[in-house]
Amino acid sequence: MTFPSPIQEILEKYELTIGKKHEESNREGAATGKYQSEVLTEFLPWGDDGCFVLATAGVVELEYAAIQKSIGVFDAPCRGTIEISGEDRLDCISRLTTQKVDEMKNGEALLAFVTSRKGTVVADVIVRITEDSVLLDVDVSIVAQLVDHLNSYIVMEKVDIVNVTSTVHWIWCLGPKVCNVSIEGFQPQPLPTALLGIEGVAFMVSPDQVTKVWEAIVESGGMPIGWYALNMARVEQGSPLFMVDFDNHNLPHETSLVSSRVRFDKGCYLGQEIVARMESLGKPKKKIMRLKMETDDLPIAGSQLWGEESATGTPIGVITSSAISPLGGSLPAVIAMVSKKNNTLGTEVYMYVGSEIVRAKVIAL
Repeated sequence: MTFPSPIQEILEKYELTIGKKHEESNREGAATGKYQSEVLTEFLPWGDDGCFVLATAGVVELEYAAIQKSIGVFDAPCRGTIEISGEDRLDCISRLTTQKVDEMKNGEALLAFVTSRKGTVVADVIVRITEDSVLLDVDVSIVAQLVDHLNSYIVMEKVDIVNVTSTVHWIWCLGPKVCNVSIEGFQPQPLPTALLGIEGVAFMVSPDQVTKVWEAIVESGGMPIGWYALNMARVEQGSPLFMVDFDNHNLPHETSLVSSRVRFDKGCYLGQEIVARMESLGKPKKKIMRLKMETDDLPIAGSQLWGEESATGTPIGVITSSAISPLGGSLPAVIAMVSKKNNTLGTEVYMYVGSEIVRAKVIAL
């Protein structure tokens, strides 16, 4: 079950003001008038349980510019939270994740995989340490499944695992000036850059505090941004996202995110033998890579890839995310899952964009 954002109505009524001034308005006989604020917000469904996220607050280009140059503020009802308390909480989570959680200190945050016995990704989480608990910040669509998974491996440990998504809400601030964000009474939490490829901080607030914090951030210079602009920025940076570019059927090494999620010098954890074997001896059957497009044609997520220019036969991969890249000269930025045989750097792959076959080269994330 997911929960609507406490500021859903505020976002729905958000008015974007665009000031314009033309020389024509000063000429004799020129038409006169004024530009008024407009409600231009759009929303997108997230997951299967009715959660909606802001798609755009009006002008995607302005939102993208805020991420790159100042501060973009993103309402994140798409994030769920699990609280683990009890004296064995650090040992428990260290045993079930790929990071050295037992070395973390109060206020720190790390990205980690929760893995299964078979070594597959159960969830990609932000592990957060508080004074008396461990918080797992995760895609809201996977919270219930993750709680069940964690509970199934608790035997003698003294821990309590609770889904607190209904009482915890996240607001993300993204951009080069997030260090300037200061809200009295609220401590910004780390938002690992490797999650989205963007510098940022997060505010963890209760539902009755969301409006206050949101308005304070906006009043201090934060610009409301939606998923369209955020997705453009993170795809441009080559940052795969859990439940978008990969899911719980994938191995860690298939995600290309092992360096930011996995420690190979830690103690045992569920699925460790398989993950370690893949690191030392194996090569995954498929892997997330970036594609360098040779035209400005934008392929859509879900488009299949082929290894031959005829684009026939058995597909060798699939596009998982794509967006126009302003930093890349407005050429598309593309993330794709590509088979082992075809994911060597520089390999040419082909895809349909509409009825046309276009070419791209495989490059690293």
